[in-house]
Amino acid sequence: MLKKRNEVSFKDLKKSFRYHKKKAGDIKYVACFGKTFLEKEHDTYDISLNIGKCLIENGFGVLHGGYSGAMEAVSKGAEIAIQDSSDKNNSWNIGVPMEMFDRELNRSSKINLPPAKDIVDRKKALTHFCDACVVLPSGGIGTVLEAIELFHLNQLAEKFGGEIKPIIFIGKHWKELMDNIMEKLDMEKQKGGEEFTHFIDSVDQLVPILNKI
Repeated sequence: MLKKRNEVSFKDLKKSFRYHKKKAGDIKYVACFGKTFLEKEHDTYDISLNIGKCLIENGFGVLHGGYSGAMEAVSKGAEIAIQDSSDKNNSWNIGVPMEMFDRELNRSSKINLPPAKDIVDRKKALTHFCDACVVLPSGGIGTVLEAIELFHLNQLAEKFGGEIKPIIFIGKHWKELMDNIMEKLDMEKQKGGEEFTHFIDSVDQLVPILNKI
């Protein structure tokens, strides 16, 4: 089937990411998943901003959904740290937009991949291009789906071989949710997840985990 005119393929996304990764230098990227519709007045907005700032200051690149809410906060924090750095390398902060959202929402970062054609390619780009994942304090169904997909990819990598990427959940509520999911699916006794899943309460606990990747 021929792709529609101007439709971006996953191959296009990969090519664009490789280009910016090369410009960024020898760094690892952390994908940040969080709520799109998060008010700036919400207390977790500033937490997400500090996470973006912290990642750049400690030598990591940032990948995010590219629009408003928690993603905007992470991008703003990353941008502050980039402007305070000597290199001022904008390729350290990359948004992953999507055609549907581009019609209504404003992008939040200077550097963006081409807009993914759908949520499947967008989610795939975030989970495949990152070296680790941070689940921000505020998140909705989309955030949960992104985290669970990476969790499942890690389980497959443990069993069949492949790259395992740390998933760091910020906030006690995430542990309660994940424990409940495992219990309801009768998976709590299955081996897997302990080595790559981390639950933390503060930004200070983030970097020591990421420094191990």
